[in-house]
Order: sequence, then C-alpha cells, then structure tokens
Amino acid sequence: MKKTFAALFLLMSVQAIWAEGLLNSVSWDNIRSHPAPLPVSGELAARPSSLDAPSIWSVGVEAMDRGYGVFSEFSKYVGETGVGYGRLQSGWARTETKKGKYDFAWLDEHVDGLLAQGVHPWMCLCYGNALYTRGGTGLDAKLFPDGPVMDAWLKYIRTVVSRYRGKITMWEIWNEPNGPNNLDSYPLYANLFVRTAKVIREVDPDAKIAAFASWSPDLDYIRQAMELIAAADGVKYIDCITVHAYFQIPETIIPAMEKLRRDIDVYNPGIVLLQGEAGCPSHLEYAPSSLKDVDWTETSQAKWELRHMLNFYSLGVPTSVFTMVDLRYDWKLQTFGLIRMDLRKRPVYKRPKFYAVQHVTSVFTPDLVPVDGVTVNCALPRDIRCVGLAKKGKTVGCLLWFGGATPTPSLDRTMVDLGIGGIDFRDPVYVDLLTGYIHDMSGIVLRGLHNDCGTQLRGLPLWDCPVMVIERDAL
Repeated sequence: MKKTFAALFLLMSVQAIWAEGLLNSVSWDNIRSHPAPLPVSGELAARPSSLDAPSIWSVGVEAMDRGYGVFSEFSKYVGETGVGYGRLQSGWARTETKKGKYDFAWLDEHVDGLLAQGVHPWMCLCYGNALYTRGGTGLDAKLFPDGPVMDAWLKYIRTVVSRYRGKITMWEIWNEPNGPNNLDSYPLYANLFVRTAKVIREVDPDAKIAAFASWSPDLDYIRQAMELIAAADGVKYIDCITVHAYFQIPETIIPAMEKLRRDIDVYNPGIVLLQGEAGCPSHLEYAPSSLKDVDWTETSQAKWELRHMLNFYSLGVPTSVFTMVDLRYDWKLQTFGLIRMDLRKRPVYKRPKFYAVQHVTSVFTPDLVPVDGVTVNCALPRDIRCVGLAKKGKTVGCLLWFGGATPTPSLDRTMVDLGIGGIDFRDPVYVDLLTGYIHDMSGIVLRGLHNDCGTQLRGLPLWDCPVMVIERDAL
C-alpha cells in the first residue's frame, strides 16, 4: 500500500510539474550556483524577439519538413530566445504529395507562427520529391540537372515564393550541396542556383537570396561553383553566402572565414557572409552526426555555443544557432536543441544553451560592434581570445576567454593578472555570459596603473567561456 501511494504521489507530482511548465534543468541550476568569485551586482535581462528590432541572430527551426519535430510543441518558446530570425526548410516532398497539388497548411503554421513570435522567417529551398526523382528527400539528397525534375522543382519554387512573398526575409537555395553524395556536384549546383534564383527574382524582385549553405565550409567547392555561377551571370542574384561551421574547437573556423571573405570579394564585396547552421550535442553521440564521438555535456555545449556565436560576431558575420529543439530522427534523438525533447517530441526543459543564447541576444544588439585595437597582456601561457567592443564610435569593453581547445564541463575559473590595452576604463563591470550574472570589479582594478600594458587587473576570473569586461553605463 505504501509503495502504491508513493507511486501515485510521484505521478501526480510529475503531472503537476508538466501542467505548470517545463521541468528545471539540473545542469542550469548547477551553473547558476557556481558564479564567478566576484561580488554579484545584477544579472542580464532577457529581451523577447520583436519584428521591429534589428538583429544579427537567428535560430534553427529546421527538419520540420521531415517530421523530426512538432512545431506546435515548442513554438511559444521561440520568441523567448530574443533572436531576430528563424530558419525553415521548405519541404517540397511534404508539400506536393500529388503531382501539381500543393498543401501548404503545415508550412503556413511555421511561417505565421514565427511571425507571431516576433521572429522573421527565412527559408531554405532544398531536397527532392519522390514523385519526380529517387535522389532523396532529405539531407544529402542528390542534385538534379535540367529536365522534368528541374521543371517540377521550378514550378514549386514559383508557387512557394508567390505564397510567402512579403513574409519570408530571405530564400536560401539548397542545404549542404557538398555532402557525401554530391562531392563533385558544383556544376549541378551552379545551374540549380542560377535557374532557381531567376524564378525567385521574377516572382519577387526585392527578394534576398542566399547561396551554398556549405558544410565545413568547403572553400574549394564554393570557389569552383562561383566560377560557373559568374560565367552564367548569376553573381547578381547572390545577396548572402551561408556556411555551416561544425568544428569541435570553435576558433578553428576563423581562418577559413577570413579566406572565404577574400575569395568572395573578387566577385562582389557587397555579398554578406552568414553562418547559417551549426551547433554541438549535449552528450556523447555515436550515431552519424556532426561532432560525434566527443564526451559533451550540457555545460560544455553552452560554452561551445557562446564561443561559436561570438567568434562569428567578432568577424562581423550574422549567425544562426542549430537548433531550437532536439530532433527525433528515425535512428536517434539528436541532442543539439536549446530545448531538451523527449521521444514523443515534447519539450522537457530549457538547456543552459537556451539561456546562453538569451544572454547573447540581449547584449549584442547592432549598436554594440566589434573593433580592433584592444589588446591583452598576460604572463599566463594560455591562448586568451580578446575581442574589442565599441558603442557609438567609442571603445567601451572587450570579450575575453581561453580559446584553442574543446570546451570542458568544468565550472572552475582561473584567477588571472593581466593588462587590457586600448581602453581607459572608468567603471567597468564583469559580465558572465554563461550564468548571466553581472559582477562588480572595483576590488580587482588597480587604479593609477594605466601603463603601456593598459588597465591592470589583479585576479580576473577567466575560463574557456566568454566573459565581458565593459563600462557599466555601456551595458
């Protein structure tokens, strides 16, 4: 009887928790209970998404076309992230299940649902349709040449762009065309891009168009395809080039992005680079997946995301976070989500990564920009990444973290003596972008020592996760 009563009480408790909302994350509670060893003076406030607020941040709402998630289960949380944009995939195969007949009800729900959350949707036009081709209807689907499949594809493109004109902010043409089944497909991609882009611009002359969504990114693939796109007079259609940056050490991407910028400037310096999809798991994954075979945790995942987002921020590259929720593939539950999902595709709790993204979107609005000229001088033999920050033309702070290695699950900080050059701090505060706490620094700033090494700090807590030292009135 006692066991029966205990089981019933537990069931009622769980039901009550579900009724009230998502469960608490043990990982998040643990992170919040380990603040940096400085006096806490406040914490960051989350900003909800708004269609009127300019933003460089996006979140992934991908794979709904293949039923790997259920939008209605998590849609109400998208606007809480504070992002300006959400990436969708168009789902030709889900929309046209009978030749010439389109059912957009499912996609309407996603487009209108994001707008209702204050998030601008952008859409990746990708993957085949079994009514016309056996090349696949999901990731790594085979590209197709001119012919009946292309004709059906372009008819679909014309229809979907007409339907969502004025609602979709940008159209991306295909997803990771350089996948294993398409390694040498750049001639097919160049042709597909130009033909698709022409139809988009015919329907909507003001449409923004993105190319590639290249995995890695594959710079050789982009270069060879760009040559063919240019030969076909197609560069004029490219507003953005999107890349997917799945690297275990986030800073690995920086040289590749700098080279890509130089390569694209040859064709048009006005083309915007955009990081369109990347993330890492919250635990060890063995099944086919990006960044598998690494012993991730929800803490190291959140650290990775902060470093990833702010590396691209330092390069002036807008970024989309993969992904809003865990995706239920046929063979696994992928754990990249801001929200942990169960096997029924229902939300369980917000991961630390969710709050980390909120902290970034609340602080890094378009009026706070990365700048050169800020330096760090430290005797510690560690790779310290330093990114200067400016507001209204004045340098007001910097980002600091230990880079060059895979993020760890440790919550320990290293107390560092260092000098920050290029800024004459008056009243700086320390912002922990993982916990969200704002800390007073008055006890560690050595006044009157603004020498060649800059403002001197004694005992600044640093770790393998970005922190911000910034003037109080600039935060």
